[in-house]
Amino acid sequence: MLTGTAGLLRLLGEGNSRGTAVVVDLREVPYAENPLFRQSIVHLLDNFAAQFQPEVVDVGRFSQVFLFEDTNAHPFINKLKAVAADFAEQHMGAPRFTIHHLPHDAGRLSALLKRTTPAAEAAEPAPGLTAAEQQQLAAVHKLAVYEQVLGGADVSSLVRESPVWRRMGQLWMLEFSEVTVAIDHLERAVGTPLRRDPWLLQQITPILDRRIIRHFQHEPSRLATPHSLNLQWRSVLGPVFLDFVRDLSYEQRRNLIVEIAATDAGMDEEGLADAVDNLRQWECRIAIDHLTLRNLEPGYLPLAALDYLKLDVGGLPMDADGTPPPLPTWMADFGADRIVAIHPRDGRALRACLSLGLGLVEQREKPITT
Repeated sequence: MLTGTAGLLRLLGEGNSRGTAVVVDLREVPYAENPLFRQSIVHLLDNFAAQFQPEVVDVGRFSQVFLFEDTNAHPFINKLKAVAADFAEQHMGAPRFTIHHLPHDAGRLSALLKRTTPAAEAAEPAPGLTAAEQQQLAAVHKLAVYEQVLGGADVSSLVRESPVWRRMGQLWMLEFSEVTVAIDHLERAVGTPLRRDPWLLQQITPILDRRIIRHFQHEPSRLATPHSLNLQWRSVLGPVFLDFVRDLSYEQRRNLIVEIAATDAGMDEEGLADAVDNLRQWECRIAIDHLTLRNLEPGYLPLAALDYLKLDVGGLPMDADGTPPPLPTWMADFGADRIVAIHPRDGRALRACLSLGLGLVEQREKPITT
């Protein structure tokens, strides 16, 4: 197995190379400087290559060499031509590639690796991709569009604030406000659906996390009063959040509530524990978002370290009299007065939440109870 440029140059210098080497260079691709976008293209190319089982050698941030010793390289080359043609149709710089027949072209390939200059693009017509490959490529293009919008947009124009109200007797008082990037506004700005594409949403979420953190950095007055923001647990452990929180005063940190979604597919017990420990170290408050009454057990949630739970009540089941099922025992033990009902759909649903003892409601307008 070869490792990096040095290993490949050693093989070429020893004269033991044979077959076909295809060098792919991503430097001309827009947003290639962004590791997230670049890795998406690399993953796509690796999937193409895996069908033909070449040896893959990373030769720097932007280039890979695919070595075909015992298999025909032409099917993979045809895939690359199709990718280049698709990028061209999108008026985007395409991945560039050169083909080297070994050992005859070993010297030329060695010189190219040492220079690390962009390779010339093949000019033969491109055949089509399979439907699955076209779908993968389309997803990469969508990611590029969102990257472009998020890179140049003032995220303040996409921010939405959602108040959380606490019932105090017959009065409703503001407890805190959740600040999020309005996904529907973002979709309209880009013109490409996001919420119906799980892969795309997974790629975009870390970018949204960084942008909303920077929004708070540019709007420090928000933390004069309690505000929350939604972050993945990984983002809580990242350098952008660290740079943000260490510059806050004690009062600002106490006014910061970080919401971590219980539905994060990549979350595990160790990761959540690390994120919660980090937030506690900085004296921030913590909420777990998107729980439902179907969560009959707390699992690995560190309840003693949490300040709030947020409960999706959009589909709250009720009997004919409007009575909902009881709270799971662990939620009741946590404290119904610290559980936020997220957007009851109408007055009947709000009354059902109050009958459960929930003392907090998230909705745009101040609740009206009768």
